[in-house]
Amino acid sequence: MVVSQMKTVGEVESVLVVQLLPTFAVGERPISRAAQRLVTYLALRDRPVRRAEVAHALWVDSSEEHGAASLRTTLWRVGRVHRDLVSAASDWLSLADTVAVDARAAVSLARSLTTSGGELPEDSEPVIGLLATDLLPDWYDDWLFVYRERWRQLRLHALECLAERLAEAGRFSEAVDAALTAVEGEPLRESAHRCLIRVHLLEGNRGEAVRVYRALAEMLRAELGVSPGPEVRALLG
Repeated sequence: MVVSQMKTVGEVESVLVVQLLPTFAVGERPISRAAQRLVTYLALRDRPVRRAEVAHALWVDSSEEHGAASLRTTLWRVGRVHRDLVSAASDWLSLADTVAVDARAAVSLARSLTTSGGELPEDSEPVIGLLATDLLPDWYDDWLFVYRERWRQLRLHALECLAERLAEAGRFSEAVDAALTAVEGEPLRESAHRCLIRVHLLEGNRGEAVRVYRALAEMLRAELGVSPGPEVRALLG
C-alpha cells in the first residue's frame, strides 16, 4: 500500500498520499521523525486542530513555550520538503485539502463492509490484507494508542461482517480466510471464533465447526479460566 500519488477528478490532477498502514511514508523525500509525528497526528484527527493542542500532544514533557517553538521548527522543516502537505493558519493546523490518507480510506471501507447495504468486493484478498494491517505498530507514542485501538476494533469487526456476508454469498473459501484473519488478529476474541463457526456451518462443515469450538474452549480455559459464552455454544445446538 505504499503510494506516493493518487489521481483524482476535477482540477486537481494528483494528490500527495500519507501512508500510515502499517508504516509511515509520504512522497519520495524523507522527513524527520518529529515531522512524521506531526503529519500523523493531523492525519488521524481528520479536522483542523489548534496549534496549542498539537504542541501539547507531541511535546508533552516540554513547557508550553518550548512545545510551541518545537512545533514552529517542525512546520518549517515539513514545508521545506513538502510545501503543500500541511495547511497552517494562525491558530489552526490541518493537512492540506489535496492530501489523501490511506488510513482514512481504510476506515471508510471498513465501515462500508459492516453495513448490510455495502457492496461486497469482487476480489476480497486485498481487502482482507488491508484489514489485517495494524496502524503504525512500531510506534510507541501515548497519544497514538486510542487511534490504533479504534482501528483495530473496526477492522476486526469488518472482517467478521465480511466473512459472514461472503459465506451468505456462497464464497466460502474467501469467507474462511476473512474469519481466520479476524481470529489471528485477536485469538481470544469470541466473536471472531463465532463467525468462523458460522461460516463452517453455512458450508455444511459441522466437523470443522466443532473443531474450532473445542480449540476455543481449550484456549479460553487455559488463558482466562472461562468457558465459551452461550452465543457460541448455541451455534452447535
